[in-house]
Amino acid sequence: MTAKESAIYGLLQDFGYSQGMILTAMRILDQSKAAQEEVLLYLYDNQPTEKEFIKYLAEICEGNKQIE
Repeated sequence: MTAKESAIYGLLQDFGYSQGMILTAMRILDQSKAAQEEVLLYLYDNQPTEKEFIKYLAEICEGNKQIE
């Protein structure tokens, strides 16, 4: 697990997300290093609820979020 992946994992746990959501998010994010950076910034800036994060992650998967 990379440092970014560890940071994301830790934040998701700290925010109290379900274990299933954490594992699903990690599998999705494992496919894109650019998405990991974007998600990490999003988590730090917004501290979203699990539901908000699911919507955000879905937008990334659908291609509705611009990942640079």
